Amino acid sequence: MFFLRNKDAKFPPLYDHIERKLPTTKDKGYDKIIGADGKTFVLREKIDFAPQPGLQEDFLRCDSNVIFLCGAASMGKTYAMIMKFLYGMDKPGFSGRFISMRLADSKKGTSTYRDTVELLGNFANCEVNSSDSPTFAWSKYNSAIQLIHSNYNIENIAEYNEFREMAKKNQASALYYDEASSMPYRMFLYWQSRNRDSSGMKPQMVLSFNAEYTHWTTTFLMSGGYINPDTFYIYPEMNGKTRYVYFNGDDVNDVIWGDNPEEVAEAAGVVLTEKDKAAGLTAADIVKSFTMFTGEASDNRKLIAATGGGSIANLHATGKTQRNVLKGAFFGPTENQRAAVTKQMILNMPTNPVNGDENYYATLDVSAGGEKSDGCPMVIWKGLQIIAIEYFKGDMRELVDWINAKLSAYNVPLSNFCYDGTGVGYYLNSFINANPIISNSTSKKEVDEYGNPVSVDNFFNLRSQLLGKTQVLFQTGQISTSLDLNDRHPYGNKGEMRSLRDILFDEIDLFVSTTRNNKTYFLSKSEYKSRHQKNSPDLMDSICLRAYFELDARPKKQPSPEIEDDAYDELYQDYSGGRVGSVVWV
Repeated sequence: MFFLRNKDAKFPPLYDHIERKLPTTKDKGYDKIIGADGKTFVLREKIDFAPQPGLQEDFLRCDSNVIFLCGAASMGKTYAMIMKFLYGMDKPGFSGRFISMRLADSKKGTSTYRDTVELLGNFANCEVNSSDSPTFAWSKYNSAIQLIHSNYNIENIAEYNEFREMAKKNQASALYYDEASSMPYRMFLYWQSRNRDSSGMKPQMVLSFNAEYTHWTTTFLMSGGYINPDTFYIYPEMNGKTRYVYFNGDDVNDVIWGDNPEEVAEAAGVVLTEKDKAAGLTAADIVKSFTMFTGEASDNRKLIAATGGGSIANLHATGKTQRNVLKGAFFGPTENQRAAVTKQMILNMPTNPVNGDENYYATLDVSAGGEKSDGCPMVIWKGLQIIAIEYFKGDMRELVDWINAKLSAYNVPLSNFCYDGTGVGYYLNSFINANPIISNSTSKKEVDEYGNPVSVDNFFNLRSQLLGKTQVLFQTGQISTSLDLNDRHPYGNKGEMRSLRDILFDEIDLFVSTTRNNKTYFLSKSEYKSRHQKNSPDLMDSICLRAYFELDARPKKQPSPEIEDDAYDELYQDYSGGRVGSVVWV
């Protein structure tokens, strides 16, 4: 037996037809159903189910297109998602997918499988198929729910194509994701195209996860005004608040927010085709509704009673760092996620020793900012010493000529020039025969001074590898500069002038790292921007490109000594007299 509240109810704390005694560590409590005839029925443990007050009730009542269940562990998120599938169970053609981000979590024998069997397995003659992708079906209604996984490395083109083929076969009006803090943003966007079926149920995507500072979900919630950027906790008044969102681009920072669909549609410039209009669509229909719910582990009173309080004690036992995340829903950086490059390391740059590499290098972060922005910074190096920073602003069609002029002015050969070859920089690949850095490509092999392969961290991608290498260069004092840290440079979207010191102080936030799928991952540019008023870390990105030339630690070939223009004049005179040095010409 399963009891649901009226979805249209207006937030009373309890069901009007239920009498409750909430469980505690000392008392299991009860849920008592009051029928129309005044008779009562007490829900039987593990047989009859009703959502608990708080997060579960509020979530089951919500019909937004996209819902986040985030924050504390053990607050009943997974159980609530399984319950919600039953809203569509009796709708012919309804399909639901409970999607785990790890292969093993979608199999028979997992806690998710056991919970689903407990909640759905004996409901309305459910037919359970416990194959590799367990299925819970109701043949009477031609509806079904399936446990699947989305464990794909979509940075690999072959796996991305494999993922898309899988997703095409799993379209459903109810797509619910567990532990979504492992899901890439690009995967999330693609799954949205699969959110449909013929049942008439409103398409809905639900993401359940614990807070993670470096993940796009934190960026998304911050841009929507749900997280206090000073404390990294959810604003209390935003818990359960519905806003409207348009996914305007491929980056999480491109999302457009508003408090009603009409204003979002106008801000996004949504344009409908004549066929769209003929079908009855309006621009507001294209905008999605979004709601976020959070709570505390102590909201799950039934689990507290079942464990005698052990579920809460276990969260306290994880230590301060994880306790803040798992119990307190803290979205900020934890101790192991704080930037490993410190302000003192920046201050040490002018006095750090200069290494023996006499070669000149140039690194460029390519961006499309206008005249009022900070432009594209090109960092000029002698060895590992920064000797100049040049900024390109203006018409991007003039960028190639500007690059060639700067390389010539600083005697930098093309072989010693690298640039960000993704995004706007991609077009340079056709004009400059240098070293384009594709950030999302796989990490490169590193070799020592003798050419032997070096064992390094398993990095998420090439960008993370370069940041990791640069971090070591800062920590060991190998990066130096002849520039004055008090010199003022353009910074941010408005190109305001700030000291080089303060710019680098901000941009060391790029060195926040974590581990994803056993790979070292550093904060992405979009994640950085969401925490710094959408200002891009262009200068530090350009500095980090210099590490590309350090992946091969073999001694650098030193440049040929420079020869003065008149160096051969005296030699020519000696030659004309028949002798050069001690050599007699005959």
